[in-house]
This record gives sequence, C-alpha cells and structure tokens, in this order.
Amino acid sequence: MLKKSSSYLVLYGSHALKVFSFVILIPHFTRIFPKQLWGNIIMIQAIGLWLQILIEYGFNLSATRSMARVRNDDEEISRLVSGVLGAKALLSVSAIILSILTAIFFPKFTGMNGILFYATLFAIIQGFNPIWYFMARERFAQYASIDFLSRLIYLLGCLVIIKNSSQGNMIFIIGILTGILANTLGYWIIYRKINFIFPSLNDCLFSLREGFGMFVFVGITSIYTTLNVVILGISQDASIVAAYGTSDKIVRAAGGMLDPINRVVYSKLSFLYKDNFIKAVDFLRKAALGILMVGSLIFICGELLAPFIIRILAPNYPEAIHFLRILLIFIPILALNNIVGLHIMLPLGMDKKFNTVFIITSLISVILMYFFIPLRGADALAAITIFTELAALIGMGIFIVQGNVLSKNNTLEA
Repeated sequence: MLKKSSSYLVLYGSHALKVFSFVILIPHFTRIFPKQLWGNIIMIQAIGLWLQILIEYGFNLSATRSMARVRNDDEEISRLVSGVLGAKALLSVSAIILSILTAIFFPKFTGMNGILFYATLFAIIQGFNPIWYFMARERFAQYASIDFLSRLIYLLGCLVIIKNSSQGNMIFIIGILTGILANTLGYWIIYRKINFIFPSLNDCLFSLREGFGMFVFVGITSIYTTLNVVILGISQDASIVAAYGTSDKIVRAAGGMLDPINRVVYSKLSFLYKDNFIKAVDFLRKAALGILMVGSLIFICGELLAPFIIRILAPNYPEAIHFLRILLIFIPILALNNIVGLHIMLPLGMDKKFNTVFIITSLISVILMYFFIPLRGADALAAITIFTELAALIGMGIFIVQGNVLSKNNTLEA
C-alpha cells in the first residue's frame, strides 16, 4: 500500500510540474514579451498542442485500455507497442503537412514561421511520449520520475536562457531537447522489458482503428479546449488573446490536476469491468467522490484567490481576473464529465454514444464561436466553453440513465 501510494505521489508530482510549468513561467514570459507577441505565441502554442493531440491520437486512452486487458501477455504487448509507434510515425507526417498549410494560409503568423516550425517539432516529440505504456503496466512511477526531471530542466532552462523578446522560439527548442531526453530514457526502459519489433502495416492499422474512437473524442473536444484561442485570434486583437489565453492556461493547468487520478482510475476500471463488475462499480463510487472533491476544491480556491493569482502570475493583465473567474466554472463540470465519460461510458464500450455527444456539442460550439466571438469577443468564448462542457455532461447523462448500465452485471456494447 505504501509503495502504491508513493507511486501515485510521484505521478502527481510529475504531472503537476507538467501542467504548471508553463503557468510558473507566465510571469517571466509576460514581462519579456509584448502583449501582441505573447498573444501570437499563445496561438502558435495552441496549434502545436493540437498537432500533439493528432500524434497522440487518443493512444493515452485506447492503448492504455488495450494493453491493460492483456497486461500479462508480453508478446501481445510487443505487438501493440509496435503498432502504436508505427501509427505515430504516420501521424507525424500529417502534422508536418498541416503545419505547412497553417503557415501558408494563416496571415496572422507572417514572420513567425520559425516559431511555428519549432512548435511543430515540439509537438512531434511530445506526441511520442510513452506514458501510455507505463500506465497500462501500472509502472507509472518509473516514467513519472523521468518526466519530472525533464520538466524541471525545461522550467529552469526557460528561466535561465530566455532573456529578451527575440527568443520566442526558445520556448519550444528547450521543450524539444528535454522531450528527447525523457522519451529516450522511457523507451530504453521499455526496450529492457519487451522485444521491440518493426511495426507492420497491419499492426499500425490495428492501432489506428482501436484508437479512432478516442481520437474523435480528443480531436473534437480540442476545438474548444485547445484551438479556441486560435479561433479567438481570427477576429480579435492579439492583446485580447494574450489576456484571455493567460487565464485559459491557468484554468486548463488547474483542471489538468485531475488527469493523473483519471488515468489510474481508467486503467483499473478497464480491467475490473471485464473481470469483476460489482467490484468495479464499488471502486467507481469511491473514485468519483475523490474526483468531485478535487474539482470542487480547485473551483472554490480559484474563485477566492483569482485577484491574487493574476497579481502574482500576470500583473500586467488585470483584465484576466474577469476571464479567470468565468472559466473556473469549467472545473467542477469537467470533473463530472470525467466520471460519466471516462469512467463509465468508455470502459463499458459506449464509444459511439460518447463520441456522438461530443461531436454534436463541439459542432454547436464552433457555430456559436463563429457567430458570437466577432460580436462579444473573449466573453463569448468563455461562456461558450462553459456551455459546451455542460451540454456534453447532459448528453452523456441521458445515455447513462437510458441504458441503466451500472445496474447490469455485464458490459454494454457500444
């Protein structure tokens, strides 16, 4: 028990540094970079994060689920790892093509192609992060220690190296180097545990098929969780993007603190729903209570401390307090969505219904952004973000109630 608890602490420490490293750097960056440049960097980073999502392809969920189900079969594990890596290589090519198209057709990035190039390379390196393997094998503390070290080096590197406004590309270059370090050590550990085989086309296609449902979810939701600031920047001045994007990053980082517990719970439930349904439901109740408590605590503390948080992190952006307080409503709704979606619908095979909810709500979100952001700017984007998450919660809740899935002693087919 003590060993497992320490593993969870290491995982949380690593993840906390991951999601908050950029937040910790906000005072440093907002002091160095003018508002216009900072707004453009935030937009480029959002594009880079979306390309990273493309390369990850939902494997952090789908590969974790697939490997958790065959965790004692080393030969099958090797085949799955091979397929995932081959699929990621193919997806990296797509990311490069999309980056080139962005540079050609997005006039706001004129003169910033160098930064966009490094953001794309950063996305590829981060997209190959092997955390999914360690989560599925319940050896997450192993990689978390490596990840923590690389994140710490990244944080210190940015503070020491980036000194003037001409060094925007170093935000991504330092991330590239530290990402290579973490990935190299991670795959070396994997190499010692399993036999690496060259990915076959069939294995790659299998991984892409298995991950497609998760990718639809992650890709669709990223429109209003990642590309939202890019959409805002199409019609609004970069200085507005800078203020809103700063608040958005703080809230996303706070919400990201739910990710480690979600990954642990998701992996365990993927196994328990198949092995012991009654035990799975009992575990779900306990996990749901913990997730809700963490989400509620983040929301309450954030609302009370919003002026202080902005004064410390971004003193040149007092208008960010307003956006921060609105966006914090997102956190408890996100916690509920994690419970209903990640820990009930997906482990029970309700992928199609799950994706249907998010496809519909995300399309509605994009339509609302198209009409209201030019009229109401960042206020409209904040409201649409909250509305979309709430609409998704209601949609998933309807499917759960209609299916009455938790009262059945078997899994529900998608």
